Amino acid sequence: MNNVFCVTSYNSVGCTFIDWSVYFLSNQSHHYNVKSNRWLPVSQNPLTELNAHGHDKNHPHGHDTTKSFIEHIETLTSDRLHSIYPWALMLGTAAEYLNLPPESITNTDAVNRITQFKKDDYNEILNLCSAKQIKTVFVQSDSRSILYFQKRRVLTHLLLDYKTPATSEQQLNDEFQTVFFNKSLLDWQDNGLTEIWDVRERLALDTRPFDQDLINFVPDLQHPYLWINSFDLWTRTPDVLEKIMKFLELPIDHEKFIQWLPICSKWQKIQLDILEFCFNQEHIVKAIINNWHYEIDLTFDQEVIIQHCLIYQHGLNLKTWQLEKFPKNTKDLHKLLEPNIHPIVL
Repeated sequence: MNNVFCVTSYNSVGCTFIDWSVYFLSNQSHHYNVKSNRWLPVSQNPLTELNAHGHDKNHPHGHDTTKSFIEHIETLTSDRLHSIYPWALMLGTAAEYLNLPPESITNTDAVNRITQFKKDDYNEILNLCSAKQIKTVFVQSDSRSILYFQKRRVLTHLLLDYKTPATSEQQLNDEFQTVFFNKSLLDWQDNGLTEIWDVRERLALDTRPFDQDLINFVPDLQHPYLWINSFDLWTRTPDVLEKIMKFLELPIDHEKFIQWLPICSKWQKIQLDILEFCFNQEHIVKAIINNWHYEIDLTFDQEVIIQHCLIYQHGLNLKTWQLEKFPKNTKDLHKLLEPNIHPIVL
């Protein structure tokens, strides 16, 4: 299937942008969408505030759906370029395959079974693409950028009702807390600890932002595909896209490349704005502890991570009563340091 390519990753790292870029840079006017069973014009700019999902790619989840998408594409008589961006199964779908109820994702033993099933099923996707001789670009998550995955960039589904799209990032966050931290959520609510500074501290105690299991997946490396590091994709995007186009044996249209560059730059900024905190988090914590001058402007989620680091890595906490937002200099946070009195559960 020389006219079909696959771009894929186990986590959401930017494969939609790659998929769109291949069509755009090779000057394709349309791309075929399996779900809607029609040809769609290639977007002139697919960017949203969060990602490049203005491009309506072929995005099957799991081996069985990927197989059906490929079989559909095989029925098309056109020799025009086609693509798929397969992704791992949703937690709820994997649970269904194992005859487990959706709420089993909160049970450790069940989660281990579900996670292994997802990984095995995903490797079968790579086996399928290899057997079909579909050129595949695999983007590997970079463990150095683990905090990148704390930012929710996809609102595709709820955790338990996985067939229902989320309406907001806040809805996903609320559901996540209810599902995984329900006991502490209820305990703190029962004690009237519901203000924003209470929620921040509770989450700092509950969350595990450095859990490598979030991205701990290495595919079957026996397959002949193009391996790309996600960090490379985010920071050296034009070079990486040139490498991908060469691998796919597709020429880059010069005029399209000129039009693509500013779009690429804006897409990179979305990624780099998220990565900035990944790069600087360790220094922020050191600056707070050592009373260094460092200007900050953190989101609520980032504040949670900083407070988590102080508690779990340094045995410290912050006097945050009535503190709705962190001050904008680490010296001011240093003044709020106090010993942590909460029991640490690893």
